[in-house]
Amino acid sequence: MNLPKPKGSAFVGLERSIQAPRGVFAKLWPWLVALAILAFLFTRIPRRALFNALEAGPWLSLGAYTLLQVLIILTADAYATSVSLAITGFRQRFFLIFLVRGATYILGILNYALGQGAFGLYLQRSGVATMRAAGTMFFLMIVNIGVLLLVASFGLLAGGYPGTAHFNLSPLGYGLLVGIVLYLAIIGLRPRCLQSYQLLAPLLEAGLPGHLCAAGGRLPHVLLLVLTYWGALRLWGIAVPLAQGVAMVPLVLLIGALPITPVGLGTTQAALVFLFSPYVPLPNSEVRAAAVLAFSLIYSFWGIVVQALVSLWCWQRLRYNY
Repeated sequence: MNLPKPKGSAFVGLERSIQAPRGVFAKLWPWLVALAILAFLFTRIPRRALFNALEAGPWLSLGAYTLLQVLIILTADAYATSVSLAITGFRQRFFLIFLVRGATYILGILNYALGQGAFGLYLQRSGVATMRAAGTMFFLMIVNIGVLLLVASFGLLAGGYPGTAHFNLSPLGYGLLVGIVLYLAIIGLRPRCLQSYQLLAPLLEAGLPGHLCAAGGRLPHVLLLVLTYWGALRLWGIAVPLAQGVAMVPLVLLIGALPITPVGLGTTQAALVFLFSPYVPLPNSEVRAAAVLAFSLIYSFWGIVVQALVSLWCWQRLRYNY
């Protein structure tokens, strides 16, 4: 379906959704959980080692790297989103999708689902029926997570689990692949019991070919997301091998996206310290953990700043030009 370019109402709704999160985190428990996780990390890592790691780290280089990373990732994300939307029948100019996706990044900083929900509101305000807009966003999320798990599974099967771990994560890789195959089989068979749910209509209409096409469009975005994250670790001096990066970075991204703490604060730091401390080329385990924690704090800081600035720029372009 070819829809006309959405006018003010679409972006009024998007603007309201961007202003709405003031009440999302009114409850204190997510912040308390984040502070508890960080406090636990700080009690296990010597303060002096952390300060030394923060002082010695390449702050400015990581900041410039993060700016370039966000712009590249946003472009790839907008392309993948436009491909998936076209499969569901919603076609729009690429630059408009780029701006809308960028505008929702400010919500995605707080929570992945909030960013997706804001984009769903844009679809609804653009003329897509409410349940179909929700189903379309469900389709996008399924494809996003599925491709991320696919990349992680290949990394795990390639031996990309921590070299110091006393367990083998290869069964998890096989399990992820089996889960993806089962889901695609269900989509291909289109069970009659699922066809009555309007929320699932975009998924069933896309079918197996549509899912594979959407996954193909999403794969460059996910690979860039994983590889640039791995590159940031290497830039900080954390010598993570490529196989480990491909396997573990998706797990970090998934953990950070869980609606447990705001901005993935605490959960992301804990995951990074646990998974990547063994790859810091320093002899002491506490110093290695301090280096990874320092990286995580600075990288998160730059990510929030850059994504917020890019998001606000996209939002302003939408308000004044559309």
